[in-house]
Amino acid sequence: MAAAGRIFRTLVTALVSAAALAACAKTSPPPTAANRAAAGVRAKAAMPEGFMWGVSTAGFQWEGQDTTSQWAAWDKAGKTSERNPRGADGLVRYEEDADLTRGLGCNAFRTSIEWARIEPQEGVIDQAAVQHYHNVLDALRARGIEPLVTLHHFAYPAWMDKDGGWEGNKAPERFARFAAFVAKEYGAKVKWYITFNEPNVFLMGGWLSPMMPPGKTDPLAGLRALRRIAKAHALAYDALHAHDTDAQVSFNMYTAEWALGGPTRPATPMDAADPRKEAEREICSDTFLFDEVEKHGRKLDYAALDYYCKFKLYLPFVFPRADTWEVYPEGLYKAVKRYHKRYKLPVLIAENGIATWDLAPRKDRWTRSASLVAHVRQLQRAMDEGVPVLGYVHWSITDNYEWGTFSPRFGLFSVDCRNGNFTRKEADGAEAFRRVIAARGATDDLVRRYPPPAAPALPTPWVNGGTGTPVQAY
Repeated sequence: MAAAGRIFRTLVTALVSAAALAACAKTSPPPTAANRAAAGVRAKAAMPEGFMWGVSTAGFQWEGQDTTSQWAAWDKAGKTSERNPRGADGLVRYEEDADLTRGLGCNAFRTSIEWARIEPQEGVIDQAAVQHYHNVLDALRARGIEPLVTLHHFAYPAWMDKDGGWEGNKAPERFARFAAFVAKEYGAKVKWYITFNEPNVFLMGGWLSPMMPPGKTDPLAGLRALRRIAKAHALAYDALHAHDTDAQVSFNMYTAEWALGGPTRPATPMDAADPRKEAEREICSDTFLFDEVEKHGRKLDYAALDYYCKFKLYLPFVFPRADTWEVYPEGLYKAVKRYHKRYKLPVLIAENGIATWDLAPRKDRWTRSASLVAHVRQLQRAMDEGVPVLGYVHWSITDNYEWGTFSPRFGLFSVDCRNGNFTRKEADGAEAFRRVIAARGATDDLVRRYPPPAAPALPTPWVNGGTGTPVQAY
């Protein structure tokens, strides 16, 4: 029964994490009191010297031209909404994107070194791929940009699946060998490592739903994969430190403001006003993999998290589009406080952002500019209360392939990845981020310039983030 109890708890946490891909209801919620109060958040201090202001992307999504990962096989098998031949052409245009990153004022860039490129067949190293990542790291370093390297951003070599993939007994040691290779090859150019990107989402998408490869609905198999991934992180942590004495290692969990709701139904305007419709309690299950990892010892140098939205878990749960996720900046403050309290480690925001759908305005009227400023403001609030925060990394530098489709647009620079010319165009959010970085935080002036949507009209004719719509303030 004890084993059954552990399995049940794991399934519950995985199911909650599943909803982390979703917004809190089928329709966009009305503005909340928390959003209306966002501009009233006091933030005293500017970000410290050395704070990492960054942008993020990932190999399969950004680089394209992948033929050797399990995701490439999944795509070729017709299991995605759209094919991904070239991503955002990052394999070719990495120097251009490094220039754009520097032009924002950023000093950090998160991307992945793709295991499937480096080792397309087991035991076979592709020297051209090895040199490519040297070139990428050199391009970043030449511009004064700190690389943040992810080793497993949902994609891994397809040959792993021949004997069980992440359920197989060999998986942890194989991953540790790759981590050791990366540290020995690139350690002089890399300090910050993330072993696994959003392992809670990876497990949910691959073993509790058909959203991602391997596309199983097998919780027991998912539990095996969870244990292999926890062991793999621990072994990779040791390997990275053995070959790179400056290494700082973590993995980033998807976290959110999670709450229990009732039966699935559309949201109504009364939801925000009636406390009985609100969550009975918050659910903090984004830490379950940390607990599994700690069975192998404390294998973290910092705590990394991805935060996007607030949602309620309705059963049966649904998967709303990314452009309907409820923007709730205060949730970032709560998550940062919670992680620091639990792990007593400095915190890195490895991802934060909002999506539009093929560049159409969001129905909730949030802009990327307003969201970015409001979230940084909440981050400053946590830092004012003593939480050490290493950096803020925005997802993403460009629009790219969002695991099956190009329609969700998260980029500070828009790219029409479908049409083949891959021209980068500055999008909403880029200028706001540039101003935030220059000011070393979300100042009162920037909060007034880029406020949340649910505010009384400002009498002066400000223009909101270049969109041409009147700015509102509190």
